Amino acid sequence: MNTSNTPRYNIDTCAMLVEFNASVWTARKLDRSTTSEVVASKNAAAKDAARVNKHLLAGRTELDVITQAVNRARQYVYDSTAPWSDSGLRLLPNRNFMAFSAKMNEFDEEVAALVKSFVAIYPTLITAQAMALGDMFKRDDYPTANEIMTKFSFRVNYMPVPTSGDFRVDVGNEAQEELRRRLEELNSERIDHAMADVRKRLGEHLKRMSDRLTTDYVAGEAKSRRFHDSLVDGALELCDMCKTLNFTDDVELESARSTLEKLLVGVDPQDLRKNEPLRQDTKKAVDAILDKFSF
Repeated sequence: MNTSNTPRYNIDTCAMLVEFNASVWTARKLDRSTTSEVVASKNAAAKDAARVNKHLLAGRTELDVITQAVNRARQYVYDSTAPWSDSGLRLLPNRNFMAFSAKMNEFDEEVAALVKSFVAIYPTLITAQAMALGDMFKRDDYPTANEIMTKFSFRVNYMPVPTSGDFRVDVGNEAQEELRRRLEELNSERIDHAMADVRKRLGEHLKRMSDRLTTDYVAGEAKSRRFHDSLVDGALELCDMCKTLNFTDDVELESARSTLEKLLVGVDPQDLRKNEPLRQDTKKAVDAILDKFSF
């Protein structure tokens, strides 16, 4: 898709920056004694030839559910925003702030409840691990009940997109103009990068659809490829996302996503599996979108 003629917009008036940080206790600990035993048993000359990390909660799933909840939140942030900087800042449309904020609050409450439940049974888990880890068990490997709470965090910060008009430094006028120019160029590059990311997501899903809707012929017999319902449902969700994340009102992106949306609205994934003509027609339409917009 052509991006060279992307018009410039005041991104600070239609979007904000989001910073999401979360941490979960890893429950991993380097076992130096066992590491030395393994290195020696393998006759390795280098002491750092191997590392044995103990899983302090081996066989338990209580920590996994917290990690999974955080991962769902992280995926939601990724799906609902576009990249802005290497530091992890993401670009969020202003019009989506209320829904995004409400959903992130739900994730925050879910994680907080899971952490609270985990901390409540934490002493019992440690006792149980004495048998699970055998001779590798060391009580000192485990944080205290007070310390364990600090191993979990969930934070969402919102901030405005910086603009050249906000630039205030104690330098000469010429230097200020140069700094403003550089910031404007940087913002333009980041907007282009954000839009390229949105186009890439749509293009990748279209290519995946084209592949999974292909009919193979083996010994003259038609064999349809397997796919999950998310091939269709995910495409419709992506169409909504592309509309929300079209920061620059990119005409080609809107045309591509609206064409795909019209194609799939009302389509049952099961019908695509059973109805060969429908599947072929849908694939042709998907391929036409790919060809027209050069994804």
